[in-house]
Amino acid sequence: MNAADFSATMNALSRRNFLAWSAAGGAGWLLGRGGAAEPAMAPGGPFGNFAFELLADWCVALLKLQGRDPSKPAEFGAFRCPACGVLHGRCGEATLPLLYLAQRTQRQAFLDAALNVRTWLLNVESPDGAWLQEPGGQPPWKGATVFGAVALAESLHYYGTLLDTNLREAWMNRLRKALKFISDNFHWNNYANVHYPMTAAYALALGGRVLGDSIVVDRGRAFAVRALEFITQPSRLLYGEGKPHEWVSPKRCVPVDLAYNVEESLPALTLYGLLMREEHILKPVIGTLKAHAQFLLPDGGWDNSWGTRSYKWTWWGSRTSGGCVPAYALLAKRAPEFAAVAILNLKQWRACTHEGLLYGGPHQRKQGLPPCALHTLSHSRALASLLAHPQFDPHLMATALPPRALAQGLKLFPEIQVWLAALGQWRGTISGYDWFNTSPQMATVQAAGGTLGLLWHDQVGVVLCASLADYVLWEPGSMAKLKGPDFPLTPRVEQMTDGVRHTNLYDGGATLNALEGRSAIVFLVQARLLKKGTDKPPATTPKCKLEYHFTGDSVKIQTQYAGAYRLVLPLIALQTERATQPAPSTITVARAGGTLQLESHTPVTVEGGLDKRIFNPVPGFEALPVYVTPDADGRCSVTLRVL
Repeated sequence: MNAADFSATMNALSRRNFLAWSAAGGAGWLLGRGGAAEPAMAPGGPFGNFAFELLADWCVALLKLQGRDPSKPAEFGAFRCPACGVLHGRCGEATLPLLYLAQRTQRQAFLDAALNVRTWLLNVESPDGAWLQEPGGQPPWKGATVFGAVALAESLHYYGTLLDTNLREAWMNRLRKALKFISDNFHWNNYANVHYPMTAAYALALGGRVLGDSIVVDRGRAFAVRALEFITQPSRLLYGEGKPHEWVSPKRCVPVDLAYNVEESLPALTLYGLLMREEHILKPVIGTLKAHAQFLLPDGGWDNSWGTRSYKWTWWGSRTSGGCVPAYALLAKRAPEFAAVAILNLKQWRACTHEGLLYGGPHQRKQGLPPCALHTLSHSRALASLLAHPQFDPHLMATALPPRALAQGLKLFPEIQVWLAALGQWRGTISGYDWFNTSPQMATVQAAGGTLGLLWHDQVGVVLCASLADYVLWEPGSMAKLKGPDFPLTPRVEQMTDGVRHTNLYDGGATLNALEGRSAIVFLVQARLLKKGTDKPPATTPKCKLEYHFTGDSVKIQTQYAGAYRLVLPLIALQTERATQPAPSTITVARAGGTLQLESHTPVTVEGGLDKRIFNPVPGFEALPVYVTPDADGRCSVTLRVL
């Protein structure tokens, strides 16, 4: 697709679409039937109307989940989560989007909903000024107070006039307590992952202005300045999404999580810089946003296959963070590719929204799994923050392709030992990352061990996509529960010994080398097949060889190992996408943009048959579980192409 075609496609968020949505009832009874929704309620402009439509749908769906019985104060005003069955302590973040819609639509129902959820927050009140993550949660987690403080500060800043004097004063006093908790507890000493203190920069700066407290504003400025120290060199990524922040892995890697960076830290620093008009903050933030934008796929999904917190990764971002759209949209005049990032990701939110709620990935709804309300709560806060911002441009248009759509060749990010490969219509991510989240009880292992963590083709989209080596509930209250057995989507070499899996995914010490020619890119990997929890394997442990050959029309995967093993390639495929096996060594999957073909020089099998699909919440895809058997010399050779 050329730039002109791309621009036309991305800007097809027309006013006509919005009017059709509005005329059809749009966001349901709250927006009108009788006092029907008028286009004037929306900001105007294709982008603004599209964003408004999505926010309205989200908030109407939230209202349907809201407790309405005042005789039950433990429930009244909160939103019961369809997936978790609980009342999440972060319900208060809905205050901002509800007040935004109350002002835009003049509908009392939105204002009442906002006031009621503020009252419910007494159920998660903490004497030190914090809000608890969950009512009665043990151990109590209070870090999310910063997101509630942002929502409350922005609500007072933009919509304080909707409140009477006494209520406005009460909200300001409550904000003052929350900001004191943040100021007293949020430090850079591993209290929490760095998106918390980075978001604190904006919460304190804006909250201090709302309260007229220059000391609080200055505290926010100190947080913002310190945040810049977490920009890596040479790649300009943010690190600190893992504890301890300062720990450097044997490969000299640092803890980086793309989804939390683009959805929480960088938007907060963007909003801080714009509020304070501090170019010395905005300039490095823009450079860092550019670096992260290289991981956006052409459909608006984020490649966080390698991230330290990918256990919460879903294709559009991260399950409980706010969203990248505000940062990229508000800074689009400074970097033309940012508009495409904002529009594409917003469209991905729309594509994953059903019945007004944001689902955890493109295929989750197909599984019959309900969405967690946290997805909608946190992202509605971010979207309302953008729509309310004085620099929001409702006529935002994409005039440049996103970086990964244009990329050709190799790109190494040494701080995370991740390579991006692009040749023709193929895009790939190969990971040798060795910074893992661990605790005495458990560990999460993202794409590692020299795996092909992501494979994309412009015609058919995602072909291969990593999940976790093991689906560990690192944050049980913020992660989806497995519907069936744990089957990783990550491509891998594995050996089963006495029922125990040994795989390259556990080998943080895997070595990678990349070669680039005019018509091919080749990766050479050596990795050991280890069992989970192996810390220091013996030096004599044999290594498996893996090779990835990218050419203009195919990607070839080759493996060689002395022992018994199998190559596992879960092909991303919906249940409705027909799979066939025209020969013992060939599998085809009919996709919307073409037919994906997997061809091997040895027999391939599909566990459970060609109609079988597995689903993994990370990042929310169904897949066809394909196994490739090695030949007598211990070799596998598989070629993937699109017909």
